[in-house]
Amino acid sequence: MPDYFVFGGCLRSELSFPELAETRGRTPNWTLRLGTLSKPRNADVLSDVELSSTCRIRLTTGDGWFRYDHSCTGAFEVFAEGRRILFQPSAKCDLDGARADFVSRVLLYCVDHSAITWLHGSAVRIGGSAVAFLGPSGSGKSTLALALAQGGAQHICDDTLPVEASATPVVWPSDGIIRLCSDSRSRLAASESAIRRESDGKFVMSRRAAGYTESPPTSGEPISLRCPLAAIYLLTPDEHISSDAAVTRTAIKPTSAVAALMPHLKLGPVVRREDPARLVKQLGAIANAVPVFQLRVSRDWSAVDNVVETMLAWHTAGTTSAHVLVPA
Repeated sequence: MPDYFVFGGCLRSELSFPELAETRGRTPNWTLRLGTLSKPRNADVLSDVELSSTCRIRLTTGDGWFRYDHSCTGAFEVFAEGRRILFQPSAKCDLDGARADFVSRVLLYCVDHSAITWLHGSAVRIGGSAVAFLGPSGSGKSTLALALAQGGAQHICDDTLPVEASATPVVWPSDGIIRLCSDSRSRLAASESAIRRESDGKFVMSRRAAGYTESPPTSGEPISLRCPLAAIYLLTPDEHISSDAAVTRTAIKPTSAVAALMPHLKLGPVVRREDPARLVKQLGAIANAVPVFQLRVSRDWSAVDNVVETMLAWHTAGTTSAHVLVPA
């Protein structure tokens, strides 16, 4: 079975993941096999949601196991405290949907939530530190991160942003892929083939779109890809911002930052009773250690170079421009 590099760890899988980088020389953190699931006994139903007349998601749990069952893709059963997963495709299985379900939902149940805060965002490395972008779908997180990477930054992660909430918060790599809407792809990655197109219309691209040509990660790679977090930006796309100030930032007080960050938490399919208090504590530690900004960015494609140049200047050699930093 091939091994894949994801969320800073190793996934050994009988299901292929063409969107993930293969890795070598690691002990797997998680093992995914294909098989037939037994009928659950003494199961507790956590949720049962009908998405449409032909599609539903059902979550169940029992003694030492958890099951995620999507009628359109298949069922994943998790054992051994998240280390072993068995997948049974559905009769009408959409394997691309199953891959997306596994990485963005099921695997988030298996990863370490006690040390890592999982956010819906993207990040790049400028110099020796990470800069993160949060915002709702369509706000431009992936586009801005890719534009910065093509301008000289190093792309770290997209969509899923793992932050180690220590005294000095550290950003970890995620799954090594980039998700782009059609206009961003046509302008920033037109020469790269998409791995697939997801149900929301976004194209799944490899990190080659950000200029990566590196060989598959080796056993020493995860540590080198982790770096301290220097700033968090909450994106606010602005169609009316002036062309001479294509991007501006406003500092958010730490006392207000926790509430501002909470909508951007990315959780697994199950929220445990102890999770809310732990997450607030983790967000508080991050907000107290790292500056959080509201970022207004022009929607004008002609301003992209200006945006990239300004943001790179903010995070190199400690440069700060008075007209873009307004303490709240």
